Amino acid sequence: MIRKFLILLFLVPLMMANHAMADGIEDMQGLELKNIKIPFYKDQKLQLLIFADSGQRQERYMVGSGTFLDMLLEDADVDKIPDGWRAKLYPLGSQLDKVLDFWKKRYKISEAVIFTDASSIDQTEERVFGEKPVYFRAPAFDLNGVGFSVEFRRQIIEINSDVQIIARSSDMDPRKIFAGAPVPKEQKIIKAFSQKMRIDQRSNKIMLIGDVKVIDGRNTLTCNRLTIFLDKDKNQKATRQTGGDEKAVLDGISRVLADGDVRLVQLPEDPAKFATEFQESRSDHLEYDVKRQIIILTGDTVHPTLSRGSDTKLSGRRIELLRHEDKMFVMQDCRITSLVRDARGVPQYERRINSDRANFDGKTNVANFHSNVIAMDQTTTMTCSSLRVHLKQDPQTSSQKIDLLFASGNVNIVSRSLKDVPDSPGKKSVSLSTISSKQAELNYVDNKLIFYNNVKVRDDSATLDCIRLDIFLADKTDDGKKEKAGNSGAPMAAGMEGKDKTVTQIVAKSRVRMISKGDTLNTDMLTLFFRDLPPGMKPSPGMIQSGGVQLIKILCDGNVRAVSANKEDDKQPPRVLRAAHAMSDLLKDYSEFHGDVSMVDGNTQINSRDMYIFTGASPINEIVVEEKAEPEKKVDNFDADSLDADPFAMDMGENSVPTRIAISDTRDLKRVVCQRQVVLIRKDKNGKKQRAGGDRAVYTVNTREVVLTAEPPNRPWMRSDGRKQFCDIIRSDMATEDLRGIGNVVVMPDDK
Repeated sequence: MIRKFLILLFLVPLMMANHAMADGIEDMQGLELKNIKIPFYKDQKLQLLIFADSGQRQERYMVGSGTFLDMLLEDADVDKIPDGWRAKLYPLGSQLDKVLDFWKKRYKISEAVIFTDASSIDQTEERVFGEKPVYFRAPAFDLNGVGFSVEFRRQIIEINSDVQIIARSSDMDPRKIFAGAPVPKEQKIIKAFSQKMRIDQRSNKIMLIGDVKVIDGRNTLTCNRLTIFLDKDKNQKATRQTGGDEKAVLDGISRVLADGDVRLVQLPEDPAKFATEFQESRSDHLEYDVKRQIIILTGDTVHPTLSRGSDTKLSGRRIELLRHEDKMFVMQDCRITSLVRDARGVPQYERRINSDRANFDGKTNVANFHSNVIAMDQTTTMTCSSLRVHLKQDPQTSSQKIDLLFASGNVNIVSRSLKDVPDSPGKKSVSLSTISSKQAELNYVDNKLIFYNNVKVRDDSATLDCIRLDIFLADKTDDGKKEKAGNSGAPMAAGMEGKDKTVTQIVAKSRVRMISKGDTLNTDMLTLFFRDLPPGMKPSPGMIQSGGVQLIKILCDGNVRAVSANKEDDKQPPRVLRAAHAMSDLLKDYSEFHGDVSMVDGNTQINSRDMYIFTGASPINEIVVEEKAEPEKKVDNFDADSLDADPFAMDMGENSVPTRIAISDTRDLKRVVCQRQVVLIRKDKNGKKQRAGGDRAVYTVNTREVVLTAEPPNRPWMRSDGRKQFCDIIRSDMATEDLRGIGNVVVMPDDK
């Protein structure tokens, strides 16, 4: 838009350039003359002819009526100059055929013409001026105004008021058409308006002053003052070229300044897309460096802004736009706000990104934010030192959506959610969850979020430390029947696009440490599996539930160490379990551990190759389980259903007094099954160590009893007081510390 407008204004000073007042105006006071023709010369070459229907000498002025000024081309044939008396100009905004009809006799003679009803010529001051409407006509543009002044000595031209300009596109230039170019089918024009216009040839600048407005199709520029700086040598050279090539004219422009309440607007091609594609910039100052092709926006008291539609706005202390490279730089105090709407167009929340500096590449759709970066929406805030954002075009809305984020330098994400206040029905409190790391990659194309180096996760229920954290997401589906969740689920899923995503899996790697309600888990790799919580369904007992998802399974690989606090007696030492691998299915209340498994519970230690732990609802919690999972059939050759057929399991006291071992607020430990190379080690109240072993051990919590058996020909055994005993079954009563063998007992000295 600015480029085309410059073409229009550039030609004006050439009309009046370097003319001297002609000699020979006689002192003819009061004498009225008809059909006056006054020539002006420079270096003995005719430059300008003034025609007046009549004229009268008044003091030092020659006052003419029906004045017509003909600005001659440098190589014009003076013998072919048409008369200007009573010349009729075409109205401003005329169709091209009328413009061509006027210029067909003048395009080889005149650079431009000026007409006014009355003018005064001051020979002493070398000045022509008038108060009546004035009309400029040139092959490239036309201008109307009221009142004018041309000072040849100072080389200044002024239009006093009501400036109206229409510039034609280069393919509408009569000189091109008369030279053989086709008449364009589409006639494009630019309109400009201002209160005043001033051309200063010595300073090589043109100014439009007061209520400036430039309209180029769908683009509109408004400001208080518009200044165009010219390169005089290039300007003159360019306009001497036949046809006035547009690029050559632009080479004569060095800089453009717009000052005071600058507003640049671009309307969308499709009016129906006004809300999303309307573009606007506001600033106190706009500078266009033509040679460098850079537009610079600055402000005095208010930062300049760029906005797209009604939903997105960018501001900064200084904004630079590289037009041909489609790049933009925000030098200080970058602020971006965007309103996020649902599929129906209803506003949902606002997203903001702040930083010290930013740059944007329109060709690659990449935005970079540097130093003190803060990105936030209604539930999430992310801070970091540097953020790179990859965008993609939404084909349905033509808006840009976040595709990929790279954050580095003390990355910290805080997620906010509401939770119920215990014992206060209807009341909510704010719960905070955070993820921090040195680097993060948030990939919404592949639905994967990755955090690197010194990763720390914190929320109200758990903490997690590791070296790398991978979060896998899935797109939410809405079939119109389900209720849409308001958040992405787990706090680790925090991100700029989390509202239409749901978390499915989280993988923590290397030096993993997780703490939840006093329980600690260490491992080399931790994998958490989630599912969406069906609308209206309460979380099943013992599950972690947040924002519409449930934790349903946990996998641990490598150097597993789980430490569980004694929920019944905080004076007792915690329970410690070690293994190479572990799995916990929270839907089935079932966990398994493999590879040199060891569990220490108070004075008792159980070692085995495999361990299976079963949990259930606490008797003090009345929880209705709304769905029943299928039982685990086979796990590493272990038949889970066979436990119900175990005679020792069935024999363990329906009428005995229940004893709880709580592992969470709603879940209790029910039974522990150990297999392969089982060794039970315990100390009695006198400090005496007892050992027992076999192929299988079953610990039933409500009876506090351990039963050891073995597959024939092996037999369970126990050692105590220098003796070794073999039998069919070994029972250990955890409450009474009684350890006894049953059936076919064989006792022999223990040589170990």
